[in-house]
Amino acid sequence: MKENSKHCLIVPGTSFLRAYAGTRYLIEGLVERGVSVELMVRCEIQEAARYRSLPWRIRVFPYSKSGNTLWRKITGLNFKLQVGFRALLSSNLLVTESTFLSVAARVKKLKPGLNLIQFCQELQLLEDYPDNNYAHIYNRYARIPDLVIDVEPGRAAVRQEKAGLSHEPLVLLNTIPETSVVKAAPKGTLAKLAETTLPGGVPVLLHAGGIGKEKPLERIIDAVAQSGEELFLLAFCNAREADVVRLAQYAAANLKAGSFCIRTAVSRQELMPAIAEADIGVIDYAFSVEPTLNQKYCAPTKLYEFMAYGLALLGSANASLQEVIGQNEIGACAADDSVNALAEALLRLLSMDPKAFQEMKARARRVYRESYSYEKCCATPLTELATFLK
Repeated sequence: MKENSKHCLIVPGTSFLRAYAGTRYLIEGLVERGVSVELMVRCEIQEAARYRSLPWRIRVFPYSKSGNTLWRKITGLNFKLQVGFRALLSSNLLVTESTFLSVAARVKKLKPGLNLIQFCQELQLLEDYPDNNYAHIYNRYARIPDLVIDVEPGRAAVRQEKAGLSHEPLVLLNTIPETSVVKAAPKGTLAKLAETTLPGGVPVLLHAGGIGKEKPLERIIDAVAQSGEELFLLAFCNAREADVVRLAQYAAANLKAGSFCIRTAVSRQELMPAIAEADIGVIDYAFSVEPTLNQKYCAPTKLYEFMAYGLALLGSANASLQEVIGQNEIGACAADDSVNALAEALLRLLSMDPKAFQEMKARARRVYRESYSYEKCCATPLTELATFLK
């Protein structure tokens, strides 16, 4: 598309090549709408080549975590100075999260006419994270941006109220584009990736992602044990090997032998084409486990990935999950935060008529394609953002 006069300097505060891919989708959406983008990225040295290969104007400032600490601080300061100088020459500046929000605020003070946009994929409020440095930065500068973008409607409402924003944030759901959904891998690929054997005729419950303090896998293992139903639990865990071994031992003590596989994560590129071989995708962000508003209004990309590949959904009691899963009848959510409630929700899925269950899986894929793909649900806010830019 031919460039027009609209230009936006973008400074990501998180690595969107790994977890926060919504930044990339936003950039692609702006480019499609005729916005000329320029990126300034500070990244670990092993990621530099991948950033430089992106099809946009981009300046990369690599560093090594294992390098000299003083030198890393000096290069970090240099990056902030470079961002500040470049922002003074721009009419639009977009930062993600709160990493460089203080720098952006200083530039805004020097150049009040600068359009400052903040894209928030986390809700880091000081009341929830009193020891988090970025929560302190956000608390101080939250009202500086001219426009805020959020990833979930409940979060957007909370953010507006708690931060005292004068405007309602735009919402770009934390979903994935239809163009990123690839053809299903040959049957048997999921078992090969897991380096295990999946029993035939038994539903496969899939977990894929982190197992941090906000979503302990023990809850899912306990729910499977309480359900008493025959199924296979397969978990790809983004965690240290020692934690995976500990969880495998926990599963062995609570589940039947041969009914589970707990292993370390594989790359998203490898796993996504194979997850259609599973039957149920589980997403568990119980508020009582981590009582923060970021947890309460969870916005996991995995929800939409499971939908896109036609899995039924098992979710915790979060309103943000219930709204998508319950209203579209594509799975079951727990009635409360207890493991027992999660087990009861799992039982509702496992006790369904087989034909109705297959129809539910197909509906998940259809609902994603018709209503929740990035192209469908983010078109309007992206157009509003492109219009907002000078």
